[in-house]
Parts: sequence; C-alpha cells; structure tokens
Amino acid sequence: MPLFHRAQRGSALLFTLFFSTLFIVGFGALISYIVVQHTAVRQQVWRAQALYLAEAGTQYYRWHLAHQPDDYVSDVGTHTVEDPYGGTIGQFTLVVDAPATGSTTATITSTGTPAERPQLDVRVRVRYGQRTIADYAFLGNSNVWFGTGDTLDGKVHSNGGIRMDGEGNSLVTSEQETYICGEEHGCTDEVKPGVWGDGVIQELWEYPADTVDFESFDLDLSTMQTEAGISLGDSGSYGYFVEFHADGTLTINRVTAVYGPYTGYNGSAWVSESIDKRSWSAVTGYSSVAIPDNGLIFLQDDVWVGGTIDGRATVVAARMPDGSYAGADIYIQEDMQYDERDGTNALGLIAQQDILIPLRSENVLRIDGALMAIDGHVFRYYYTPSNRSPYNTYAERNKVETYGMIVTNTAWTFSWVDEPGGPVVSGYRTTETAYDPDLLYNPPPYFPTLGDYSFISWEELTLDQL
Repeated sequence: MPLFHRAQRGSALLFTLFFSTLFIVGFGALISYIVVQHTAVRQQVWRAQALYLAEAGTQYYRWHLAHQPDDYVSDVGTHTVEDPYGGTIGQFTLVVDAPATGSTTATITSTGTPAERPQLDVRVRVRYGQRTIADYAFLGNSNVWFGTGDTLDGKVHSNGGIRMDGEGNSLVTSEQETYICGEEHGCTDEVKPGVWGDGVIQELWEYPADTVDFESFDLDLSTMQTEAGISLGDSGSYGYFVEFHADGTLTINRVTAVYGPYTGYNGSAWVSESIDKRSWSAVTGYSSVAIPDNGLIFLQDDVWVGGTIDGRATVVAARMPDGSYAGADIYIQEDMQYDERDGTNALGLIAQQDILIPLRSENVLRIDGALMAIDGHVFRYYYTPSNRSPYNTYAERNKVETYGMIVTNTAWTFSWVDEPGGPVVSGYRTTETAYDPDLLYNPPPYFPTLGDYSFISWEELTLDQL
C-alpha cells in the first residue's frame, strides 16, 4: 500500500510539471504572437502615416501652384508636419519637376516620413497639368454649320449657334439657348435651338452651355516674340514658307512669287487675293536647321506651312506691335503631317488673323496640328466654279482631314453648298475632323492655357522606381 501511494504522488507531480510546461510554452507563444501582431499593426500605422504625409506634400504643392503657377522652385525640400497640440507627426520632402518645353504638366515627388519611425518612408509621384484650349476638337466664337459630309471626333463647342448635320461622337455644346439662323445656315432669320440639325447622336447635344471666353486666353504675342527661338521680321516679299522635314529640321523660305490673284468669297465679302505660293528660296542661315529648343518660331509676315513634323513646334504669324498693322495670315497649301501620330510630335499654328486653305490646295489634304485664328477664322474661300482655269480645276476638292484641333474666332468652313443637304459646289466634298488627345496636357509650345492646375495621375513608387 505505501509503495503504491508514493507511485500515485509521483505521477501527479509529473502531470503537474507537464501541464505547467505546456501552459508556459503556450502562453509564451501567445505573448510572442501578440508582440508580432502589435509590431505589424504599428508598422501598418507608421506606413499609413508616411503615406498620408507624402500625400499632404502633394496637396501642399498643388496649393502652391494655384497661387504661383509659374514657380517650381520655391517651397521644395523638407517640411515638418505638427499635430494640433504642437507635437511632431513627421515630415514630407518635395522634389518638383517643371513642365518640359511645350507641356503644361508638372511632376511632384513627395516622400513622407513619420516621426516615430524615421527609417520608414513612402514616396508618391503625382502629375498636375493646366488644361489648355486644346480640350476641344473644334472651338468657335460664332455661328457654325457642320454639313452632311463632315465627321467630327472629339468635343465641339461654339459661343454661337450650331447647325449640326454631320456625324459627331462626343459633346456638341453651344453657349446659346436659341439663336437667329440666317441664310449662311440655310435659314431665313428663324429662331433655332442652340444646337440643331440632322446630325447623329443628338443626346450629346447640350445648350445653353458655359461660355469659353476668347478674351481670357493666356496669349501674349509680345512675350512670344521676345522668347522665340527663331524670330524674323518682315520678309520684304510675299511672306515666308516654313517647310518641315522628316529628320526633325526645318527650312524657312522667302516666297518670291505667287499665283493669282483669284476672286473668292471670304464669308462677308468678295475679295481678290494672291495667296497661292508659286516660287520660293531659303532664307540665308535657315536651310535645314533644327527646331529651336523651345519650339517657338515667330514670323512678322504672312506664312505658308507644310511638310513633315518630327518634333514639337509652334509657328506664329503676327505683325508687331499687335493691332498697329493688318493681321498676318497662315496658309496651308499642301500636306502638313506628323512623322508619327504617337504623342511625341506636336505643331501649333497661331495666326494673328486667318488660317486659310488657298485655291491651289491638294486634292486630298492632310493637316496635323492645333490651328488657332486669333481675330479671324480657319477657312477656305468660296471659289466659283467656271470654265476658266484654274477655277475649274481647283474650286472643288475631294477630302480634307485634320488631326489635332481648330480654334476659330469667326465663321469656319472648308466647303460650300447651294442648299442644305445639297452637293458641295466649292471646297472639300468630305471633311474629317479628328481630335488629338495628347494636346490637352501636352500641347505645342506656348499654346494658351485655361484655368488652374488639375490632377492627371497618382502612383506610389516602388523600390525599383526610386
């Protein structure tokens, strides 16, 4: 009996030791798990704090650009962030890349670091851009008519009324709720809606819409003249011919002879003008030269433009001082096209007065670029077909294709009909207007902007991006 009793007591002690050890091991594992989880949660808190600090940096610089839109130097570096009680939450460090030439897009890189974990940081990169007038495929300041042969890819807006008989695939907006439709739109002084006609997808028509104020465009010809990489005065002849080459160079020619004059209707009167170039020769020192670094070419005369653009450039035709002389025109007589339509190439044409397609233009004409007629219009005159050459040969053309955008202050057209829905009797039978989406935040150099900076993209940088 005593021997058996001692064996029981020994067994109970072994059980007690076993369960005590098991409890201690389990409790230790639980404590370790809790510690690991607590550390992981704290790590997540610190990381979230770092992300919020980095985001605060981007918002801070957005505020800076709203007040100083051309200053990309001030307020960069490291900034401390405090809580409401004066304690330090952490800091953000800013690096800002100014927009490249011809772009309105600024890149802000912000690194957030929490005070409790200075060895941890999160880095984000955001892009902000100023919206340009190249938000539209077509932007007008007067009444406009798109005929049955017109197709439009992109947003269309006019501060006047719009007769839309063509095919559009985006918003068509007018400032007018109603307007008086005259004979230029096939009416007899009738009251019509701001947008009307036989065009398709009428659900995309909106009127009245907000005004696009042409007077508010950020466009300073004097500054452009001063900052131009190439700036030439009066040609001493008929004007200049800027010929772009596929190797990224250009030649500036002096036009030495023109055809004509020919009589055409400019939308308000019959005029007799010589706007078809006939011969030209290179200006000394400007044969096959590189596009200037800032892309800006300022010429104080009428200008013809053509060729293949490999690069980014803006051609301005203006007689200075602005308003002291008759406005300069730009003429597009032959193809003006990008080497590639991939966003790397951009051409802006800014005419003080009109951008015109002359009588002797290509039968199939391709125009790549952003066209802006400041005080006039983008236009082809009505040339009366007749048995007289060259009217009989050139009055009616086949097709004009634009890729980019058009800004016109007064009436626009590339084709004429005798009656609504009738055949084209002068100009281009088919008009295709396509929008270049890369122009919105990456326009040609010095192209006018609208409004404040707006958000484009956000990304958190990984280790391989740092």
